[in-house]
Amino acid sequence: MSSTGAAYLAFLAALEQASDLTKPVCAFRMGRCAGDFVQRRWLRPAHTYLTRQMISFLDGEIEVDVEIDEDAGVYRYRSPQWHSRILTRPLAEIALQDFCVEAWLRDLTEWIGLETSGTRGLARIPYHLWHLGDFRVGKTTEPAPVFVARRLASASVEALSSVLADPAWGRRGIVLMRERPRLPLPGVHEVRALSEFIGPLEGGAQFDSASFVRVLRSLTPPSASDQRTQYLDGQDLLLPHFETVVRLSPARARIVKASWGTDGYPSPIVTWAEIKIAAHSSYQSFDDAFKDCKDMEREDVFDLIDHGKYRLRRTP
Repeated sequence: MSSTGAAYLAFLAALEQASDLTKPVCAFRMGRCAGDFVQRRWLRPAHTYLTRQMISFLDGEIEVDVEIDEDAGVYRYRSPQWHSRILTRPLAEIALQDFCVEAWLRDLTEWIGLETSGTRGLARIPYHLWHLGDFRVGKTTEPAPVFVARRLASASVEALSSVLADPAWGRRGIVLMRERPRLPLPGVHEVRALSEFIGPLEGGAQFDSASFVRVLRSLTPPSASDQRTQYLDGQDLLLPHFETVVRLSPARARIVKASWGTDGYPSPIVTWAEIKIAAHSSYQSFDDAFKDCKDMEREDVFDLIDHGKYRLRRTP
């Protein structure tokens, strides 16, 4: 089986070369990738065969009629040079396959790591443009849409404008294609070749998320309205008065998590005795927990409300 990245690129190239995705294709003519496509179930047997086949003849090729023998697993044709001679070849060479684009879209979406919300592989322009899903950059509240496309020159300009220039897309996204078109597409989305995001590891087995994020960041500069102002994500803490995200130790992260409360409501007033048990902490107090923290002090995280009572400094 070929590498994951190479397989996705090769299948996109096959989609681009096919004039009609509803018609079966001869997998043998796709070269060494055909077996990989079948194994990944991006192609499925059409249970039919070519009735005429191109064969080498003199300095070129000639088309000949073929006789199919399914029981023997071969096809036969009369030699164009010696008419009395019947030649036999494996039936697999002329077996036809149907494109299973949905399976490829599903695998591609998972490989990139997109959020789907039930929209995975949704055809926005049948046989030309699909909405794969959305990609969230950092802590942005609005994810960027990601599309994949083929043969957009054959799609109507009206249909492309209706989809890509739709103001309903909250952020600029990316349209993945086999290669960038010569002319720009309507709308504000960035067109990129899928090959640009094949991972640097040997064999291209991973999607290059870092390069993908760099492109998306360049499309929409971060703004206050696009970022969450407070969160605890694992050990990463951001509070409204912080200038940047702070990385906590696991023990301090457990203390903050136990003191967070419910989003949409003020953080609860707590005592150290309560939090020490909830966070399974070995510290002796809030001040003790943050006294050796180089990035902040206790006052940066917890307000002293009353004697022995504290509140995490977040907004409802």
